Amino acid sequence: MKTKGVLTIILTILMLQSQAQGLVLQSKQNKQTTTNITLGCGSYDLMQHLDNKKPGFLELSNKLMQNIEKNISNQRNTKSSDSIYVIPVVFHIVYNNDSENIPDSVIQNQIEILNHCYRRTNSDTTNTRPVFHNIVADTKIEFVLAEIDPEGNPTTGITRTQTDIEYFGGILAYGQGQDQEILDWVNDSLLYNLFRLTNDTLGGKKPWNPDKYLNVWIGDLRILEPEFNNYKELVYFGLSTPPMDHHNWPDSVLNLVNIYEQGILLHYINLGANNPNSFPNPYHTYNGLITTGKILVHEVGHFLGLRHIWGDGDCNFNDFIYDTPNANASSQYNCNKNRNTCVDDIYGIDPPDMVENYMDYSSGNCQNSFTIGQTAVMHYVLNHYRPVLSNTIEINNIENNQFYQSFNVYPNPTTGAVTIKSEHDIDDFQIIIHDSQGRLVKNTCFMDITTLNFTIEGSRGIYFMEIISNNKRTTFKILKL
Repeated sequence: MKTKGVLTIILTILMLQSQAQGLVLQSKQNKQTTTNITLGCGSYDLMQHLDNKKPGFLELSNKLMQNIEKNISNQRNTKSSDSIYVIPVVFHIVYNNDSENIPDSVIQNQIEILNHCYRRTNSDTTNTRPVFHNIVADTKIEFVLAEIDPEGNPTTGITRTQTDIEYFGGILAYGQGQDQEILDWVNDSLLYNLFRLTNDTLGGKKPWNPDKYLNVWIGDLRILEPEFNNYKELVYFGLSTPPMDHHNWPDSVLNLVNIYEQGILLHYINLGANNPNSFPNPYHTYNGLITTGKILVHEVGHFLGLRHIWGDGDCNFNDFIYDTPNANASSQYNCNKNRNTCVDDIYGIDPPDMVENYMDYSSGNCQNSFTIGQTAVMHYVLNHYRPVLSNTIEINNIENNQFYQSFNVYPNPTTGAVTIKSEHDIDDFQIIIHDSQGRLVKNTCFMDITTLNFTIEGSRGIYFMEIISNNKRTTFKILKL
């Protein structure tokens, strides 16, 4: 029965891919018969587009990755930092109808998913195969909805903009058999159309300062195809701009890449795991496979410098990360743990394709890991290419702080309720809590107690809890969702 179930999933995926190809994907397939054309992420297509407009862009990007790889290799034996990178996020909801005006609860769920995945606190990490246990990592990257807008005013981290545009992919004026015209339209118009989401004057919403916020635009990314029975084609679930603003790149390249606002575009159905929307025919088979909130986990990885785990090529390509197994293609949204499509050598073994990795095109049901190498790349990008984006929180050195070790604070992240448990009796101690803006939230003293339950009042975000006793003090960072 198990074998039959796996076969059914694979056949369903193949059938889905053949049925869910509008004119754009069909035209790509006709032009590239040796390449798997799969509905998915547009981040590498954006890089290819930039390379077509300015030959040499991909070479510069690959050299950047090689430089990062070299620097990380030189630092590999250095003790990892105890810092936490906290990234403020703003979601720009750009909607044409009420179903696209995603409720706050979905956005809050998406933030929770991001934090669980990047901190490796998601329950499905138990499904990581033992062969990968020594390379997976807590990335020590966290996300909060922005609390202060660019003008210094309080905010929920969510903007809402109603638009007259129904399909940000645009309207394709060509029909069946016009492959070259369609491909020319894709090369000239598709990405321009999609990035209208980021422009006030083109029906979208302008970004908040991309140096200080991670901007995520949510909208309808489909293409309307009137000459194909008004088919509504989805080519990308989402796409992200990679780190692109580098001082040693020629002005001609920088002028080109600066056309595209830094951030992430996401099809509105892919936001969160509790989204009330679902994919209609012929994309309905993707429901449950990718509607898990992990598409944004994938796109944030691109925003922080990661490539697809298969290197967007065959076994001769790689993602410039030493501990991710090579693969000859994406997993195409299944969880086939028997695939080992390339011969590799990672710490003396040839591991299978890592369908657990968030940077694959595997089902969200089997994605549960980033690697140590991927974590190092994201930290390097945050430190060198997006240095103002995150707040870096120094946490206590647990190995050398017995006072810190004597307390257990949980759950963290939390929706508000927090428990502090001490390993031994403490005559008296003081708890002081500030929010991320330095405002005092709580200042209370306790005596002769080993377990304390209380609630953090206030909005979602980062809170700092200081515990003081007998001239000793320690600080815990708490994320309220």
